Amino acid sequence: MDTIGLDDFSFFSFLKEEDLLRLKEISIKKQYNKGEILFYKGDKPRYLHLLIKGIVKLYTYDYKDNEVVIHNLLAPSLIAEIANYEEVCFPANCAFETNAEVLLIDYEKFKEEFLLKPEISMFFIKSLTKKIKFLENFISYNISSNSIEKIAKFLYDNEEILINLKQVKISQILNIRAETFSRKLATLKKEGIIQNEKGYIKILDHKKLKELITN
Repeated sequence: MDTIGLDDFSFFSFLKEEDLLRLKEISIKKQYNKGEILFYKGDKPRYLHLLIKGIVKLYTYDYKDNEVVIHNLLAPSLIAEIANYEEVCFPANCAFETNAEVLLIDYEKFKEEFLLKPEISMFFIKSLTKKIKFLENFISYNISSNSIEKIAKFLYDNEEILINLKQVKISQILNIRAETFSRKLATLKKEGIIQNEKGYIKILDHKKLKELITN
């Protein structure tokens, strides 16, 4: 296991130093490679997972066995903490999109010693609310939006991770055929909204991109 420093707990910077030291005592830091699995749908959570470096995806499969990406998480972020909080099995698979580092926090000890602290409870609520809002947007845009709007929404909301996602990966995340995705990107590029080189996308005109999003 890798050595843990207090700087690894910057996500919990609002806690007192003695609390951070205790978190350190009940945690393990592990490195993962791109493509590795953190957990599978149906696994019972033992740890609270804190992503401190890298990007992960939460995904499942549809009835045709096609991969459906539910969420991409960029460090620092808790991963699927609802499963811990509700004490249920993980509702989706989790895999690494890049090399990454994760803190594995013993959840039973975390629950006993930290979860009842007001600042931790509020922190959990805010984290869960943010993810619920993301899921609502995900469902809304996948059901009702046209392809150009879905692309614009994804690029605008996920600019920080575009440098790590090739075009083909984004088309898979959005469930848009590669040919359709390529045509829409060509339109955005022609209008000076994006630039795409070597399979990666860069936003050039944020205002025009946002105008393509209805909400």
